Amino acid sequence: MPLLTKKRLKMQSTLHRLLLLIVFSASLLNISAQASDDAHDDHHDEHSDEQPLNISQRMLALNQISTETATEVTLQQKTHLFGIITAIPEQQATVKAPYTATVDNVMVKQGDNVSKGQVLVNLTNISSLKSYQLRAPLAGIITQRYINNGELVRDEALLEIANYNKVYVEMSAFPSDTARIKPNLPVNVFSLHQAKQADTHISYISPQMSNSHITRIRAIIDNQDGYWRPGMHIKADIQTAEIMVPIAVRKTALQQIDNEPVVFVRHGDKFEVHKLTLGREDDNYIEVLTGLEVGSEYASKNSFILKADVLKSGASHEH
Repeated sequence: MPLLTKKRLKMQSTLHRLLLLIVFSASLLNISAQASDDAHDDHHDEHSDEQPLNISQRMLALNQISTETATEVTLQQKTHLFGIITAIPEQQATVKAPYTATVDNVMVKQGDNVSKGQVLVNLTNISSLKSYQLRAPLAGIITQRYINNGELVRDEALLEIANYNKVYVEMSAFPSDTARIKPNLPVNVFSLHQAKQADTHISYISPQMSNSHITRIRAIIDNQDGYWRPGMHIKADIQTAEIMVPIAVRKTALQQIDNEPVVFVRHGDKFEVHKLTLGREDDNYIEVLTGLEVGSEYASKNSFILKADVLKSGASHEH
């Protein structure tokens, strides 16, 4: 074989091996890049694709954005009921004349406060013509006056007295609520406009349901100042359970981005969007199942300002 041909074949073999080496190296680089992308995607499963927000301490203060640490929380689960204030029957009395008599003098009027044993009415028995007095059987307020001086009375109500220093809270519960309510559970009672609150406990649960499948639940509250008037409508929160959860955030921290619940987690002067999976809740806190670690610092107040910045940034990038 000519020398020139041998040299040409050797050169072609060398070029072929070099080409194979280049192709193999490119394949390795592609696999490495793909693995890096997969790891990056896994890291972002819990986070939004949004860029972190740079917020200075001064801007946090100006916007009144406050933060808290995600930690374990005892959830106070409650059942919410409505009801009405009523008088306690044992603290009410009707004053009657034991004999047919004429009314000489009524000593009280409607709305007067009376003490136990206080003289209320002077009368004269028409049979014996003897005078006698009717006294208050309990301390309280005159709620009704049915008589006037000079009238002839028989066996009838003359006055009504009630003591409202303690009153009943009568609540109505559906079967789904009744199953969770037990005697002695704590109750927070509120006026409908939440002007005042009273704390008490369940004192009675009716063993029967009404025709509408309603169970009557009762509590007693102190009413020394007379704020809770019979007939007043109220709402009540009954604390039915306490549940410890490993991690929870304030409900005020939650925002919705792309129809998913998120919180903003602080890292120095940056806030990062974290998508959450949520669990049980009470009036103030909600359990976090995934998306957040214990000890994370998150925006708990005015986080909607951070959301607005995220949406604004996203719109700017799309434009």
